[in-house]
Amino acid sequence: MPRGNALIVDDSSTARIILARLLEKADLTSKGVGSAEDALSLLQHEHFDLIFLDHLLPGMNGFDALEKLKARPETRDIPVFMYTSQNADRYLQDARARGAAGVIGKQVEREQLIQMIDAILADNDSPPDFEAPELGPYQTVADQSYLRKLTGRLSTLEIAYEEANEDIRAMKQHMARVDARFQEELEVRVSRIRRLWILSTVVFVLVALLLGLQVNSVSETVDGLNTQLELITQMIGGLMELVGGGG
Repeated sequence: MPRGNALIVDDSSTARIILARLLEKADLTSKGVGSAEDALSLLQHEHFDLIFLDHLLPGMNGFDALEKLKARPETRDIPVFMYTSQNADRYLQDARARGAAGVIGKQVEREQLIQMIDAILADNDSPPDFEAPELGPYQTVADQSYLRKLTGRLSTLEIAYEEANEDIRAMKQHMARVDARFQEELEVRVSRIRRLWILSTVVFVLVALLLGLQVNSVSETVDGLNTQLELITQMIGGLMELVGGGG
């Protein structure tokens, strides 16, 4: 049974799919919408345990939507995370000032996301921040930022690869069903053609037999007529002899 249900609000279908895959790995179900207005409407009759809210949305932006969510009694206690590419400290402060539980980057790592979700679902009021690891002796802040982005992108590629594999698997299953249906239809058509051929052969044989019987009947009739004509000829010949003898 899933641990919870999350709402993803993002106008990018790709971003919704990637985050949904990550949440699935954390044993959460999810539903996605493309605007804040759709999210607010959906929340009137569906319950969600977490909300991931993009900042740049068509129509109402993420901060305006966040303020509305925190103003409504039925949604103000739902943890809301800004799911955005913006990562400035000022943005994080503004988001938390409006009631957000935190800010998650579009290139978030799977382990970090699962750690945050575990803390939220355990009713932890202060979910862990995604702190950067300590710098090595030859690392700079830029190196650390680059590695963090690279790791997030690799995680995104992993999700995309898994999704592609699932699509390929689904396509193979669909092609197998199509092939099975084609084979069934082919067998039905071959069976119909076979039955038609057998029926045609039987009809041909019957017609041939009938024609043979008719030919025999006609032959017998002709033979009978010839016999009768011979008798009539003999009778006429006899009468001619009688007539001639009498004269």
